[in-house]
Amino acid sequence: MTTIDELLTEAARPVLDTVPQRAGTWDLYAPFATDDDVERIRYPLGRSDDPGDLVAEVEEHNAWMARLRDSPFVEGGDLTDDAMRAFALMLRGPIRLVLTGVHDELAGPLDVRVYADTAAGVLWSWRPDTTQVGGWGFRELRFLFDRVVGFVPQRPHGRFGSMMLRAGPRGELTGRDAERARRVREFLRRPRTGTTVVELMAFDRRCAQFPGLGYVVVDNDLGRHVLATVAEPGADAQLFLVPSDRDGLARWMTEAVEAAMTCA
Repeated sequence: MTTIDELLTEAARPVLDTVPQRAGTWDLYAPFATDDDVERIRYPLGRSDDPGDLVAEVEEHNAWMARLRDSPFVEGGDLTDDAMRAFALMLRGPIRLVLTGVHDELAGPLDVRVYADTAAGVLWSWRPDTTQVGGWGFRELRFLFDRVVGFVPQRPHGRFGSMMLRAGPRGELTGRDAERARRVREFLRRPRTGTTVVELMAFDRRCAQFPGLGYVVVDNDLGRHVLATVAEPGADAQLFLVPSDRDGLARWMTEAVEAAMTCA
């Protein structure tokens, strides 16, 4: 018997195999952190009364500075005011997004992380050989998410069509939905060019979190599609396979956050 989790796992398999330890939206999240807590980031995180630990603390600080050397966050060997604003968003930003992907066009895994509120955001793109950072103020959330999806390689709009599967209380797919699951599995086994797992949290509401609220972008010879779950308390889970593209991804992110803001 096929389940929703099995289909989502098959869809995400390239990412799960390549990046078994992925970042999550809850990482670094400290919504009650004070300004003093943020200020402590300027200095080595380790603290000890033992003078013998001073060398280790200096080395830790230097490694932290070296990692940020090519970013706009370091000037004269110290963290800038922009850096402190970015770190405040990383700790307290109520909008948190992580894209993890594997794509033929990219030499290594896609790892994009976003920390934002309704007025500003910081975007990190972590690559094996370099780290890119961008962001800051915006008037509309859509502007932020347009920049986010720009990191994902462009693919044609999907042409497989749309499908909806309704699962039982344990995620099982039976009857007519079992036949649809077979078609989804056939779709997932077509020649693949890319896979992206999206995790999104807004104002403490989970919008996408694999696998329970899975949102997986599948790029294959039929273009770009999304396999995603919809589950509400007291209702059976639903799985959707829908055509998409960059514009569709940005629109979904924007609408998901706006819905979370309404409920906050």
